[in-house]
Amino acid sequence: MTLTRTFAFLLCLSLVQSARAQKSKPILREEIAKWINSLNECPDDPPLYFYRLDYFDFRGDGTKQAIVVASTCMTGTAGPDIHSVFARDSDGALVELKVPDADRKTYDNLFGHRNYDLSVEDGLLVATFGDDSDRDTPLTIKYKWNGKEFAIASIQKTGVSPTSYDCTEATGEVERAICHVSTLANLDVQLNALYKTLQSKLNLLERETLRQEQRQWIVTRDKQCAPYKGWVSCLTDYYQNRIAELKKRIAVAAPKDSSHSRSS
Repeated sequence: MTLTRTFAFLLCLSLVQSARAQKSKPILREEIAKWINSLNECPDDPPLYFYRLDYFDFRGDGTKQAIVVASTCMTGTAGPDIHSVFARDSDGALVELKVPDADRKTYDNLFGHRNYDLSVEDGLLVATFGDDSDRDTPLTIKYKWNGKEFAIASIQKTGVSPTSYDCTEATGEVERAICHVSTLANLDVQLNALYKTLQSKLNLLERETLRQEQRQWIVTRDKQCAPYKGWVSCLTDYYQNRIAELKKRIAVAAPKDSSHSRSS
């Protein structure tokens, strides 16, 4: 091998090794923060807040990608607005790996203050969604790396529970939310049964008064417990108080006057 060829070979080998070294270089917190801040036109101070920074080799090439959940200057107090996986390209530059969104209907059981976390489970990227601290995880989406991007591997979500009304015809967000939280749906069914029991003990005029009262209770419920932070607890307390009230009224209510009903 001539000197020129040897030099060219060594130069090529050096470049390959350098590229491999750049590609396998650890992805640091500061590098991620700079990349995200630049993209969102955020200043370096205050610094990017990381809720999660984990590493895993999804691509199986001996390098580790960074799983990031963070807040930028754009989100304020709303929680994390960055949910990403970062890797290095062949030149060692930082790139974001594509994570697809599910169909919009997948998220129809989430209400109010919605957010999610990213983690790794059995080699899969796992997104766990929540909307209230008093509610078990309503939605979990798992993704598998397919060689080019992440693809949805499975979706687990809560279903609709029976209520006193037809959930397919629910008109407001509170009604829809109750349908998707089994504890609230159960309270709604219980309240409806007590309401009907009390109705059966009242005369016609008293029934109409109770009907108007219950309608106003629903209007107030929707205003006081509109889904945001703490809406599950708010609705739970609201239902429990109304249930306790109706139970007391049932206990002291006299049976309706059957002779009066016949004469009227």
